[in-house]
Amino acid sequence: MKHIYKILTVVIGILFLVYFSKLFKELPKINFGAILSQVNYVLVAFSLLAYLISHVIRAIRVVVLMGRQDYSLWKLIYMQFYTNGINLILPFKLGEVYRVIEFNKLIKDSNRLLLTIITEKTLDLLLLFVWALIAILFLGQDIAVLKTVVYILLFLIISSLIILFVVPENIRSINLFLAKRYNSKWVVRVLALSDRVATVIANIKLTLKGNASTIILLTFAIWFFEMLGFTYLLPFMADKSQVWLLSILVFLSSLIPSVSMGIGGLQLSFAAMNYGSSAFNSLAISLTYQAFIFSPAVLLGLLLHLYMVTKKKNAILA
Repeated sequence: MKHIYKILTVVIGILFLVYFSKLFKELPKINFGAILSQVNYVLVAFSLLAYLISHVIRAIRVVVLMGRQDYSLWKLIYMQFYTNGINLILPFKLGEVYRVIEFNKLIKDSNRLLLTIITEKTLDLLLLFVWALIAILFLGQDIAVLKTVVYILLFLIISSLIILFVVPENIRSINLFLAKRYNSKWVVRVLALSDRVATVIANIKLTLKGNASTIILLTFAIWFFEMLGFTYLLPFMADKSQVWLLSILVFLSSLIPSVSMGIGGLQLSFAAMNYGSSAFNSLAISLTYQAFIFSPAVLLGLLLHLYMVTKKKNAILA
């Protein structure tokens, strides 16, 4: 399954790279000096801090969703930053596979980890879906791509909910059918795996039920700080409320198998907005986001990794 995922992401990523190569032909025409002269670097520092805080809260949410108290919060925070940095470096979303592998070294429960990741993605999608609906119904945001975003979010949410709610309810019936009809080793393995998946999903649903208010609060906090991560763009935007819509599009672009640092997908999310300001060059400013926000996040992840490796070596020598 991992090999299929890698092949698909590389193929999709190459297709997007070919498409976006046309966009980058505009680079020589852009006056980056003029754009950078308008950047408020105090707001850049504030945006970066908000982005990093959102990832700290993501690590805390993983702890709550896992429903166990025997994990080191510090190690989960370190792992969140380190794997986020690797995910930004590796092209075509191959970092997602690496992230699962690294987290599993700490958690040592691959089934629960995978379903926890699906759960946290579902929570993010639900919140962003509500935000997009509010923008359309109450704020009167007239952005052509926004309705398409709502449909994409709805599809992803339905797919996640089917995994979490519909699949478990039918696992027993499927297992009974397989057990009666077939008698081989692969059937035994499938039955054992499906039973394990059903148990893990049941535990996650209990965790969601028992900690619903905490998990919802953490999800809101994550996206509040994610949105603040775009603060430095406000001077360039005619309609300031569109910052939160941009955060939705940037999140969706993270699902696209792009080149390193999200190049390609991020440009698409910025270009999809109608900023109502001639001062906003979507290509140039999307590159500043990668330079000001993504690059320091990668550096921090690598520095934390070096610190942990050095600490581990010193402990062994001692």
